[in-house]
Amino acid sequence: MQDQTWQAIEIPDEGGATVFTLSIAGAREEGFVVRTRGKLHAYINRCPHNGSTLDWMPGRFFSEDGEVLVCQTHGALFAPDSGTCLSGPCPRGLTPLPLREEEGQLFVPSILDAVE
Repeated sequence: MQDQTWQAIEIPDEGGATVFTLSIAGAREEGFVVRTRGKLHAYINRCPHNGSTLDWMPGRFFSEDGEVLVCQTHGALFAPDSGTCLSGPCPRGLTPLPLREEEGQLFVPSILDAVE
């Protein structure tokens, strides 16, 4: 990841998510932040299998038991703390995004030149 501009977003509750938009190399993308086991993780909201958004309802990413992230299209399962594909037709894991917490606020990128 290269140059970035930051935006403040709502910090999600445990087992919850916050969705946000950003620009990557000039293209509009959607990202999301989840909180699991007290830690925050951010990813691009795109299934690596077919490019669809993951959330099965707006802002809903977790399985019913709250243990894994579920792709709404084919049911692929991802580890919330790493984005690793656990099962399903995903050729790789989710694309992580940077985030930072400062003085009780959560910041995510609004503009990125590229992602790795």
